[in-house]
Amino acid sequence: MTAPLEPPTVSEDDVESLTRYLLSFRWPFRNEAVHGILVHGGLPLWREVLRFVPNPRQRGKALELGSPPFHITLLLQKFRNYDLSLTGFAADGRPQIEQTLESPEFGEQYDFVCTCFDAEKERFPYDDNSFDLVTWCEVIEHLTENPVHTLAEIHRVLKPGGALVLSTPNASRADSIANFLAGRNIYDPYHLGAPLKGSRHSREYTYTELRDLLQGCGYTVDRMRDIDIYPPESRNRRAFRWLLNNVVRRVTKGRYRYHLFVRARKTDRPFRWYFPERLFDAGHLAFYMAPRDRTVVFGENESIHIAMGWGELATGPEGRPFRRSADVGDIYLLNPASVTTATVTLSGGSGEAQCWHDNGGDLVLLGSTRFEAPPGSWTDVVIPVSKDYEPGNQLHVRLDVPGGVAVARVTCD
Repeated sequence: MTAPLEPPTVSEDDVESLTRYLLSFRWPFRNEAVHGILVHGGLPLWREVLRFVPNPRQRGKALELGSPPFHITLLLQKFRNYDLSLTGFAADGRPQIEQTLESPEFGEQYDFVCTCFDAEKERFPYDDNSFDLVTWCEVIEHLTENPVHTLAEIHRVLKPGGALVLSTPNASRADSIANFLAGRNIYDPYHLGAPLKGSRHSREYTYTELRDLLQGCGYTVDRMRDIDIYPPESRNRRAFRWLLNNVVRRVTKGRYRYHLFVRARKTDRPFRWYFPERLFDAGHLAFYMAPRDRTVVFGENESIHIAMGWGELATGPEGRPFRRSADVGDIYLLNPASVTTATVTLSGGSGEAQCWHDNGGDLVLLGSTRFEAPPGSWTDVVIPVSKDYEPGNQLHVRLDVPGGVAVARVTCD
């Protein structure tokens, strides 16, 4: 009796074996030509991603944002010691994407199940501090509105010390600059017929922009590189790349290689809702509010909870960050539970603090109190909230203070 053949050996350092492994998988409606293009074109990128993913001794938990078509998924489970939670986005509203991948050659079969949600707008369906690793590869450039929301949710579900591994094309890559100088378009073609809406690139990032965004939001950048993952198309392109990377960069301090790879970590510092002006138009940002918390700490999450008219962030008594309101300052909180009081931490002003419901245009005064908050120290002002408060409704805290007042914190209980 003939012994069964051993499956071929696969090594993450061997391009040929990796290519053979990935191309061996089959699934319903697989197109051989398209699969070949994806694997041959994507493998240089996926290998770099793998190099940035730590490999723990003890089994860890990892969240992969944007799993289909599962090539990085296959490599992660083959070469890294994690239990994977997979995600996707279904344009038709499906709550799950299910896909069976089978490789007869390697004797492997996987029934992948992706949880579907909008990572740019929705709360991730996972508990706080759940994962040792989150991978977010080739996704951020597709977002159309608010990558800070996604970074906030990644931060929430990561364990302290957990790693975020991110990859994205470099907006200032040499090839795009060469196309621009040659009078060619640097933008993606339309993806008409793509299964996912918004699949073309919406906003690419430079090295400096991406690093600033991550650090501004409270991550520590562990490792970051710009890498040319593809060879140049011609001798002229090779020479142009060399010129930018070895001469121009010394003057501009820019980064011109094709792709950006980052490993960042969650620290003990709280997440900060950071909207840098180079990424977000300040005029439009003034109208943006998305209250989600029952406690607002200035210097951390106030940006999404306050209306217009606030001063710049500064440091006050006891080293606490604050903003100063105008004559009228508005803060919006969100609490799914019942509320009996709201507490505002103030300094350097006197007036009236009020709580309102104002959803749907129906203004309901829930409580108010007069206060004196001397400068040089912080005063906690407690506002009573009546039983008319509806749990889950926005709680509007209004400060009516001639000359304004410094505010460090607002919470409701």
